[in-house]
Amino acid sequence: MPDSPSMTASPAASAAPPPVNSAMLDLPYVWREVRKRVFTKLPFSLSVAETLEAVIPITLDGDHFVVGLDAAHAPMASNLAGGQVKNTIENILRQAAGRPITFELIEGTTAADWSSVVQRRDKAHEAVIAMASKSVESHHFEDVLNQIVGEIRSRVAQVHERMLPQVRASLMLDMVPSLADAEDMLFSDAQSREGRRAMSRAIDRIAVFLEVPPLTLALEVERYRRAQKEGK
Repeated sequence: MPDSPSMTASPAASAAPPPVNSAMLDLPYVWREVRKRVFTKLPFSLSVAETLEAVIPITLDGDHFVVGLDAAHAPMASNLAGGQVKNTIENILRQAAGRPITFELIEGTTAADWSSVVQRRDKAHEAVIAMASKSVESHHFEDVLNQIVGEIRSRVAQVHERMLPQVRASLMLDMVPSLADAEDMLFSDAQSREGRRAMSRAIDRIAVFLEVPPLTLALEVERYRRAQKEGK
């Protein structure tokens, strides 16, 4: 098949990727070109190749290149969840677009499925903003954190083979920035006893989903926060 991945780069695969922009974008064509280039940068993997073939491109939403898997192929999602594969795909898309592009793989194959994912994320984000703007009373910390934890639980549940250590590690690192931002926005007083306890309970619950020690998750959140402060 012309689109089948190969171990060696062909002249076509070595050329510059097609431009990625939201105007008049041929998503299936772009995805075919991405597939051709993945194994010019990574060792060949049959499971990854089969997953790339099963993926259905959905939309380019701003800087998010969104693709999906139908219910029958959803268990294959973890083949693309590993940092190396995901980073390679994003590098190919960035080269084509001339700007950073986030690769989003969801369970579902339609724009409506992507809209549902966005709405769940927006709901959790709005709850954080509400707390930050003092529009919610301080004793509602737990309610807001429950919404954030619920969104994270939903994201974890969509990832098959999440019991694999490398998949759990990737999930954890993807969640760390959101948790660090939530802590900063919800609890402006970093030394607030109530705030620290509420955040600790949320980290404990999320650590249970991931089957990692709470201290490991808390350490990654603190490491991220310090790196952000040093980068300012």
